[in-house]
Amino acid sequence: MLSRVADNLYWMSRYVERAEGVTRLVEVNRDTDLEFQANETGRDYWQSALSAMCVVDDFANDEIDDQEFFILFSKNWSSSVLTCINMARENARMVRDQLSEEIWVELNNLYLFLNSPALQGKFRSNPENFFRRIIRFSLIFQGLSDATIHHDEGWRFMSLGRYLERSDQTSRVLDTLTLLQEEPTRLDLIGALRSCSALSAYRRQYQGALTLRNVADFLLFSRDFPRSLRFAVSRIDALLHEISGVPSGNFSNEAERLTGSALAQLNFSGIESLLEDGLHESIDQLQRKLIEVGQSIFETYVLLPFEIKNAGVAPMVQRQMQQQ
Repeated sequence: MLSRVADNLYWMSRYVERAEGVTRLVEVNRDTDLEFQANETGRDYWQSALSAMCVVDDFANDEIDDQEFFILFSKNWSSSVLTCINMARENARMVRDQLSEEIWVELNNLYLFLNSPALQGKFRSNPENFFRRIIRFSLIFQGLSDATIHHDEGWRFMSLGRYLERSDQTSRVLDTLTLLQEEPTRLDLIGALRSCSALSAYRRQYQGALTLRNVADFLLFSRDFPRSLRFAVSRIDALLHEISGVPSGNFSNEAERLTGSALAQLNFSGIESLLEDGLHESIDQLQRKLIEVGQSIFETYVLLPFEIKNAGVAPMVQRQMQQQ
């Protein structure tokens, strides 16, 4: 497979997953914010979300002065829902022959919907319908990806992008709880679980014992929940070994080494040790490692050897870093 094709498939999938994650975060924050206003607590719940996504400065410098509209519709922030779908569609357009007709039709329809001049007016009148459409599209996209294309190298790069982005999104959702500057309330904890579609699964495991320790333990260390960090990193590790053909437990490139290190940390540490080190600091460390994994995937499978050797920061590296 050509490296540029793998890169396009990888980023198409990452952008779709990112759009879903950001949409869920906005939907939950909107509900939580309304709840706090109804109780007249006056807490700024959006600030912790912007901090977790590292966009406080971007928001301050953007022409949109509403946090909700900035996260959804900003044309200047690379991770807004609008930008994510536009970039996913552009990546898909360049590898159209690798995708099924069903995937292209669904993605193109959402692209047209988001770029409609009347979109923001429709959102104001019915935001719930907007949230459902974005989330439903992402789930359909994942199902079509698994059901309508060959499970070859291209599909593995798509899955790689999905799980790498999912692990990053889950860590950021959990990080919002550490950035509240006060003890998370029951509503905060439920909001974090809802942002990861984890509320029902959490209740099944913990029987209603809702604490920060249990929520962090579930979202970080669950072996069976598909949006937990451990589950996602284990899938990244397996996919990288399937692509390279190297047996599990060994590594042939830096991406496999870093992923194996992150997986070992999640397999052989527990929530107590992370809480002792500081939950925010531990999440930051995991996020940095995930960014390094993404950069290593790019350097291993996309960037040409002479570019790595001869360029300080090649233009393609700059583009990849901006996308992360």
